[in-house]
Amino acid sequence: MSHRELTKKLFMMIVGASLLFSATACTTEDEPLPAPTNVAVQPGNSNGQGTVIVSWAASSDPRVEGYAIYRAEQGIGTSDGEKTEHKLQAITVATQYVDDELRTTEQFPTTRYFYLVAVIGSGGERGPVSEEVSIDYQGSA
Repeated sequence: MSHRELTKKLFMMIVGASLLFSATACTTEDEPLPAPTNVAVQPGNSNGQGTVIVSWAASSDPRVEGYAIYRAEQGIGTSDGEKTEHKLQAITVATQYVDDELRTTEQFPTTRYFYLVAVIGSGGERGPVSEEVSIDYQGSA
């Protein structure tokens, strides 16, 4: 095999390996961020005050750098109030959020809280939201 043929063959192998590496390296970045999984909500207690604990499974995607937690609420009484829109409550790197800003009123002695969680990517972009979870809170008005 001549030097020219060997050089050409080596060049083609390098180009092929580069293309393979590039295609493999781009696939994760080209895929959408994952939605959080196993989102759960449970009642909690902090210093004698009712809280809600929202938890979820940690993402194994290396692009995920944190999580955004959204909350909506609805008063429950003799007639139900309207459900509010979800609003950003917190941004965290943890896989748990403790909500201690709970309230009820005389008209609505129970408040239903709804939560969504979204991942935050390395560029600050938000991924799709999780399935909505909810819990009823009965406190003193």
